[in-house]
Amino acid sequence: MAQQASGLFFCISELANIDPMYQYSLDFFKNLFTLSIGAADKDEDLEQRLKNLNAEFLQSLYRTICRSLFEKDKLIFSFLLNIKLMQMSGEIKEDQFRFLLTGGVSLGDELPPNPASQWLSEKLWGEVNRMSKLTNFMGYLKHFAKNLDFYKDLYDSVNPHEISLPTDISHYNKFQFLCIMRVIRPDMLVPAIADFVVSQLGVYFITPPEFDLGVVFKDSSSSTPLIFVLSPGADPLASL
Repeated sequence: MAQQASGLFFCISELANIDPMYQYSLDFFKNLFTLSIGAADKDEDLEQRLKNLNAEFLQSLYRTICRSLFEKDKLIFSFLLNIKLMQMSGEIKEDQFRFLLTGGVSLGDELPPNPASQWLSEKLWGEVNRMSKLTNFMGYLKHFAKNLDFYKDLYDSVNPHEISLPTDISHYNKFQFLCIMRVIRPDMLVPAIADFVVSQLGVYFITPPEFDLGVVFKDSSSSTPLIFVLSPGADPLASL
């Protein structure tokens, strides 16, 4: 539990890279951790008790941090939580994660002919080639060339993130499917990420809780004030 909690602290500390306003102190984090210990379901079995603590703290962290995020950044936070947990358990290869974020770096290598040049841009074809050099993606180029009809359907689909992969790559996990979405349908990566989070953590983590002043007030104290960042024209007096 301590290892997971320490990893999650670094996860929220990295949110400052998205917006400098997203900064959280270690004291805030430790207080939230302590409150979660009291709120988690009790159980005489130690292993089950630890699972309850981890689940309660993860949900509490998500609820609390979401209150301080702009709406556009809440799914990013859920995704980062998910990625951090998978990295700590060794479920994600670092080269694949870097590729998902950047699309890889072109070194000026000459690309083979694009077999789908009528609908796949040269930029995306370059990413397909770079992805094929990643861990677990060796041989992907041959698979791609043999399954052009499938990828054309994926490219044209309204909901490509809901399509099942061909049999020969059905062993790819949900994260590897995100890499494929990046190189074929980058415009649908956001709903694909939402599906990914649901499959790993549950629908709770893509459903930010509605603002409840009563709940927020319980987290405040004489030395921990509440600060409201309001859009123009907003009037919180009725709620207060």
